[in-house]
Amino acid sequence: MYRNWGKSKSATEYDNSDYHLLVYHGLDVAATGINILQKDKLLLQKFTDIIPLDEGKIISLISFCLAVHDIGKFSERFQNLQPELLNNLRDHDSDKSYTVRHDSMGLHLWKEIWSTAFDENWLGLDKEIYDKLDWNDLISPWINSVTGHHGKPPEYVHNGIPISSNDLFTDEDIGMASSFVKEAASLLLSDAFDFTSCSEVQAYDIDDMILAFKRTSWLIAGLAIISDWIGSSEDYFEYLPSEISLEEYWEDHALPNAEKALEDAGIYPSAPSMITGMDELFPDIVVPSPMQEHVSNCEIADGPQLFILEDATGSGKTEAALCLAHRLMSKGLAQGAFVGLPTMATSNAMYDRLGNSYQRMYAKGERPSLVLAHGQNYLSDAFRRSIGFQSSKNRYYGNGSSGDETIQAQCSAWIADNRKKALLADVGVGTIDQALMAILQSNHQSLRLLGLSRNVLIVDEVHAYDPYMHTLLCSLLEFQASLGGSVILLSATLPQKHRQGLISHFCKGLDSSTTSTSNEEYALVTHVSENEISETPIGTRSGTERTVNVEFLHDELSVEDKLIKCSKEGKCCCWIRNTVDDAIEAYDKIVAELGNDDVILFHARFAMGDRLKIESNVLETFGKKSDGDCRKGKVLIATQVVEQSLDIDFDYMVSDLAPIDLLFQRAGRLQRHPRDKNGSISENDVRGIPLLGILAPELSKDVTENWYSDMFKGGAYVYPSHGKLWLTANLLFEHGRFSIPNDSRSFIEYVFGENANETVPITLRTRDEKAQGEAMADRAMANWRSLNLLQGYERSGSQWVDDTITPTRLGESVNVRLARLEGQKLVPLLGPDELSWELSQLSISGGRVKYADDHGEELTKCIEEAQVSMRDRGKWSVLIPMGSDDGINWTGTAKNKYNDRVDLAYDARIGLRMRNK
Repeated sequence: MYRNWGKSKSATEYDNSDYHLLVYHGLDVAATGINILQKDKLLLQKFTDIIPLDEGKIISLISFCLAVHDIGKFSERFQNLQPELLNNLRDHDSDKSYTVRHDSMGLHLWKEIWSTAFDENWLGLDKEIYDKLDWNDLISPWINSVTGHHGKPPEYVHNGIPISSNDLFTDEDIGMASSFVKEAASLLLSDAFDFTSCSEVQAYDIDDMILAFKRTSWLIAGLAIISDWIGSSEDYFEYLPSEISLEEYWEDHALPNAEKALEDAGIYPSAPSMITGMDELFPDIVVPSPMQEHVSNCEIADGPQLFILEDATGSGKTEAALCLAHRLMSKGLAQGAFVGLPTMATSNAMYDRLGNSYQRMYAKGERPSLVLAHGQNYLSDAFRRSIGFQSSKNRYYGNGSSGDETIQAQCSAWIADNRKKALLADVGVGTIDQALMAILQSNHQSLRLLGLSRNVLIVDEVHAYDPYMHTLLCSLLEFQASLGGSVILLSATLPQKHRQGLISHFCKGLDSSTTSTSNEEYALVTHVSENEISETPIGTRSGTERTVNVEFLHDELSVEDKLIKCSKEGKCCCWIRNTVDDAIEAYDKIVAELGNDDVILFHARFAMGDRLKIESNVLETFGKKSDGDCRKGKVLIATQVVEQSLDIDFDYMVSDLAPIDLLFQRAGRLQRHPRDKNGSISENDVRGIPLLGILAPELSKDVTENWYSDMFKGGAYVYPSHGKLWLTANLLFEHGRFSIPNDSRSFIEYVFGENANETVPITLRTRDEKAQGEAMADRAMANWRSLNLLQGYERSGSQWVDDTITPTRLGESVNVRLARLEGQKLVPLLGPDELSWELSQLSISGGRVKYADDHGEELTKCIEEAQVSMRDRGKWSVLIPMGSDDGINWTGTAKNKYNDRVDLAYDARIGLRMRNK
C-alpha cells in the first residue's frame, strides 16, 4: 500500500521528495473531516439526529469513509499518470491509460474489496443484526459520497459503455487497496459498526437505517469535498515519500496539520451572540414595527422550522427576518444565515445593508465572514475590499481584512475564492440561484447543500418566482427541512395557494403531516415546526398604510403626453415597461421632447459597467436622499429592474399592465417617502394621494383573444396568462384605487385564487389554459431536474447525466462580451480596468443572440487571443467585435439561435439594440 503516490509535482519537475504517498493523503483528509466535526457541533448533531448512534461512533465511521475516499488512485491506470513514479514505486512500467476518473474508479474498487472485507470482517461488522446484503446497502450511500468527492457521484457508465472493474484494476491494485482499507479500519473504526449495545438501532427497521444513511449521504458528500480541498494543501500537508506506520503518521502529521489548516481556512463557525432582539441588532430602529416586535418575542420551537412573513413594502421584513434568524442561532439551531434574492442588483443592495450590522449577530471577539454570492460578485468594490482581491493574479489573498480595520464585512479568503464555497460563510447574500443549485445536478451541489443546512435560509420576494423557480424552491425547502435547516420566507404579496405549497414541501421534509392554512388576514406570520402550524395576524407599521388612486391610459401617446406634462411641472416620473424593446422605443420618443439631460433609461440590456453607473445614477436621482434640485422634472423609463428592493421614489408613475402583485410592487416606488413642496424629505407628504397610471387596453364587453397582445406584443410573452391581466385591470378599474394593507389579501386572491378563472372572459380562457399547460410543463421540468432526497447521493436513472443542463431559470440566456479593436488587438469595450471584460458583459435571453458571427481568419485569431486574456478564458460567453466612427455608437453582428445574422447597435445611454437581417 506504500507503493502508490497520491499527490505529486509536475511530471517533468519532481525529484524523490516531490510526491506524497496515497495512504497519507487519505489520512490527511480523514483528519480534516474529524477536526471539522469536532469543532462544528451543529453539523455533528445533524448526523446524530438522523442516525441513532452516539457522536463517537459517527465520527469514527465518517473518518474511515473519508480515509478511503481516494482508493481509486490505487489503480495502475492512475499511477501511470506519472510513469517514472510508477516505475520507482512498483518496479515496473505500464501501458494502461487513464480513462475513467479516479473518483469513479474508487467506487468500483470498493465493490471489488467488499466481499473479502465482509467475510474477514475487517470493519468489525455486527453480523448478528444485519446480513451481508443489508450491510452493503447501509454502507454504500456513504462510499458513493466520499468517492464522489470531486463534485458528482461516481459513474456507472463511461462514454455510453458500462464500467467493468476487470478493465480497471489488476490483482496488484486490489491487493494494495485491500491492505489500506484493512489498516485504515483497524486505525479508525474501533467498534463503530458494533450495534449490539445500541438499543436505538435495535428499534430501527433496516430500511429505516438505510434511509438514514441515504439522507446523511448528502452531508457526507459535502464534507468530503471540503476535507479533500483542505487536506490537499501542500502549504499544510507537507509531502512525505518515506514509509512510516499509519498510526505514527496519523498522530504526528495528519491531525496536527489538519488543525492548523482549518484554523487558517476560516471555515469554523463563529459563535453567535446570546443577546437577541431588534434593539441589539438594529439600535437605530427606535420603534420596531409590529412584525419586528412579534419576531423578537415569539416562541421558537426545537428543530428545523419555517417562518413565512407577509407584510407591506417598507415594514422592515428584512430586519425582522435577521432578528428571527439570530434567535434561531442563539438557540443552537443554526450558525448563520444566507439571504437569497431575485437579482444581482438586489443582492448587492442587501450586501451593502448588512455590511455594518451582521457582526452584531455574533459574540464579541468573533470575526464572522460575510460573502456576496453571485456570478458578478467581484465587481462589487465592497466585496473585493473585504476579502483582499488581487485581480492581476486572478486570485484572492489575505485574511479578509486587507490591513484595513475599517472594513466591516470580513470574509475568509478560502471561502471567497469560489462561488461553490460561498454558502459556507457565516452570513451570505446572493441570488436565489446560488441556493437552488444545491438541489440540482450541478457540480459540487452537495457543498452548497451542506452550507445551507448549517444556516437559516432567508428568501426575499418569494412572490417573484415563476412556476419553474417556485417548484425548485419547494424542493429546496424539502431538502433543508430534512437535513435539519430552518427557512424564513418574505413576501408582500403571496397568493395563499403558493403559501400552502411551500408549507407542504417543508412538512414533507420534516416527515410530518400538513394541515391546510386558511387565515386571510394581512399582515401575517406563519410558523411551521414538526408538531405545529400556526398563523398569527400582525398589525401594520405606522406609515406603511397607503391608498393609491388608479387612472387608466389606453394608448402610448397619452402616456407620453402625461409624462412630458408632469416633467414640465417639475415632477419626477417613471414609466415601467414590460420589455426592453418597448422601453427603448418610449425613451426615444420622450427624449425627443425633453432632451437627454432629463430622461434616464434603465433596463437589463446594458453592459455591466454602464448598468452599474446607471443604477447609481437612478439611486442618486430618485433615491430617499435625493432632493428637489436633482429630482425636478426627471423621467425614468425602466423595465422590471426597478420593481424590487430598490429604494427609489417618484411623484408620478405609469406602468404597463402587469399582474396585480407586480403592480403592488411597482406602486411601492410611488411617493415612497413623504416630501415637502421642494421635494425634500419631510414628516408630511404634500403631494396628496399617490396616482398610478396604467397603460392597458380598454375593458370593452367584447374582449377578443388578442385583447392584450394587440397592444403589448412582447409583453404578451412575458405575462402569458392574459386572464389574470384582465382580472387585474377589471378589479382596479372597478375600484379606482387600492389600499395597503386592507386590500392586499383580497385583491391578490381575486386574481390568483382557486376560483379566479371563473370570472375570466371565455375568449381569454383558451390562451390561459395554454399558459396553465406551459406552467405545468415548467413545474414538471423543475421536478425532473431536482435531485431525489430519498435516493441519496448516487447517480442513477435520469439524474446526473453528464450532458444534462441544470439551469436555475428557464429560458435561453447567453452572456455576451463586447469588444473593440485597438490596433491589431481586441480589447474590452469598457475599460481600461482589470475587470473590463466582465464590465463589458451583458446577458441576452430568448435566443436572439446565441453564436458569434463569421468574422474571417484575421479577426477570428484576434478573438481567440482575447479569450485567452480573460479570467475564465471566455468559456461561458460569446465575444462580439464592435466598430464605431465616433467612439459613442457601436455596431457589430452575431447570429441568433436559428443561425440567422443579427445586427447589433450599442451606446451607453440606450444599451443594446438588435435587429435580424
